[in-house]
Amino acid sequence: MQFRQHQWKAHRKTLHLFAWFGVLLVALTAAVNLFLALVVKLVIPLGSGYPALFFETNTAVVVLFVIGGAWIETARLREGGGARVAHWLGGVEINDPDSRLEQRLLNVVDEMALASGQATPRVFVLRREDAINAMVAGWGEDDIALCVTRGALERLNRAELQGLVAHEFGHIKEEDLPLTMRLLALVWGLSLVHGYGRSLMSADEQGRVNSAVWLIGLVLSIIGWLGWLAGRGLQAAIARQREYLADASAIQFTRTRDGIGNVLRKVWHDQQTLTAKMLSPAADMVASLLLYEPPGMNWLSSHPPIQARIARICGAVLPPIPAPILREEVSEARHARTTPEPSAKGFVNAPLIPISALSTSADHPAPTMSAPFHDDRDALARLQRRQGPTERRLVVLGLMMDPENHRELKLWRQIATGLTHANAILEDVQHLHPKRRLPEFERMTAQMSGDPIEQKRKLIEEARDLLRADGRVTPLERLWWLTLRHRLDTQRVTQSARLAPLSISDETPTQFSPQDLVHAGNLTAYLARVIPESEDQPEITQRGYLWCSRVMNRFGMPDQIAQALNAPDADTLMHSLAEVQELSWLQRPLLLKAWVEETINLSPTGLLSDRHADALRLMACLLACPLPPMLETHYRRIQ
Repeated sequence: MQFRQHQWKAHRKTLHLFAWFGVLLVALTAAVNLFLALVVKLVIPLGSGYPALFFETNTAVVVLFVIGGAWIETARLREGGGARVAHWLGGVEINDPDSRLEQRLLNVVDEMALASGQATPRVFVLRREDAINAMVAGWGEDDIALCVTRGALERLNRAELQGLVAHEFGHIKEEDLPLTMRLLALVWGLSLVHGYGRSLMSADEQGRVNSAVWLIGLVLSIIGWLGWLAGRGLQAAIARQREYLADASAIQFTRTRDGIGNVLRKVWHDQQTLTAKMLSPAADMVASLLLYEPPGMNWLSSHPPIQARIARICGAVLPPIPAPILREEVSEARHARTTPEPSAKGFVNAPLIPISALSTSADHPAPTMSAPFHDDRDALARLQRRQGPTERRLVVLGLMMDPENHRELKLWRQIATGLTHANAILEDVQHLHPKRRLPEFERMTAQMSGDPIEQKRKLIEEARDLLRADGRVTPLERLWWLTLRHRLDTQRVTQSARLAPLSISDETPTQFSPQDLVHAGNLTAYLARVIPESEDQPEITQRGYLWCSRVMNRFGMPDQIAQALNAPDADTLMHSLAEVQELSWLQRPLLLKAWVEETINLSPTGLLSDRHADALRLMACLLACPLPPMLETHYRRIQ
């Protein structure tokens, strides 16, 4: 009985859709005929009438384009399913992510699938979209695609992301997808010419636009504007009321109204600041499938007003809230995604599980990163195109400073005074993934090693002032500064000098002398203020002494001597660093390898954190050592 009710409900929705489509097709045909008739009268004002079969030809062409386009697109959507819609928008499927933000999304999707009793969809990320938005498309549980924008991943916390995903699962639960796919095909037919023109006018992945192609696209967009208007009208007539039900489902699945409520409040703020626009030219085509519709003509909107949705969810129209890029740490456990069984629909009547119970079972300690990862390749490419001396100096200083330190940031802006695009440089630097910062620092300083001595000295002095702008210099900051000075003052070695011998001779010592152990111990004690703790320490902690002892035991230093080591002062540090730099080509890598391996041994996850990896890589640079495989692998994961 319930199946028959669902079947009749779906059948009634489809009839309603086709009825509206017929009305709009007739209106579009009449409008095109009227427009072309006026054009003929303007061109031939004294003509006796219209050409033979003028209106019949116009009507046949319009009907052929619209119905033919809708029929062809329906066949394509039948074959491609929700994935085809995701590819329209430039979506990239996420299966085995390296980013913890994308891993968090997969975890949330799995949780919402279990809480709602629906099949787990394929997950796509729209990496070019900064707006907060999402959509779900497909004909049935076998081909559902869930798309989430990069802006949503970076600017929503976990509870808000749960609300966003739960809203999309609400559309799946209400069986809206077949209707929306048919609607999409009909809208495609109505706005076929306009949509093709918009695609010709859009820029490519490098941001380039061909002027001749752009003009052709402009002409086609103008010609097809009436069809686009009819498509928007069809979306407004069919899709508007579905959003209220999906919002209610989001509250049911997450057991809280704050998640989806705060998402809509952030969207409202984006609309006010004009940052809610989708970049893809296909966004208008799929407007009815999105979480919300970018600002436009309200009377043709396919979604209820944001204020009305907030009022229904929260009980009052709460004010908008900003949605900056989150700088909080994200820690998500990696777990394999299993292919959903076709019978997952059978759990639709199962009792709902509280989300708090689901999320706690999926979260385990994992190495965290200081900033959310996103596709930062565009920012990296822009930084690598900065070739001016002032630009390169600002990039290096930006890579060295702490973006959360307001005093350092203030001094950086003072140094950048007079450069009109300084904010763009700073934004690109801050968008880099932590694993890219040090390699990019090494690349930039290698280029600057041949600059005039005055420029290099100025950069070293500015870096010193920048790192002590807050009144203190941490051990890790001192390593950054020492590495900068080392790379700018040291002549680049030749390729032959970098080649290591293939065998160990009697003249190549592998054992540390007592004096060498003292200097190696001083460097190890200095690193113990950075490793294995998560923050720099003024003194060596108990775990730091444990790490220090394990390292020095490898070279024959007794525990009582190793545990008596103290963090060296600046003079002792520089003296020991100079002495260790004079060790053989084999001894220095042995010391670095011991630091890396014992750091991993004391890590609760068995992996290097970004901060510890940077400290060890800085030391490798100061000692002119190749990176051990375990340290090199840490940076390869982001390539």
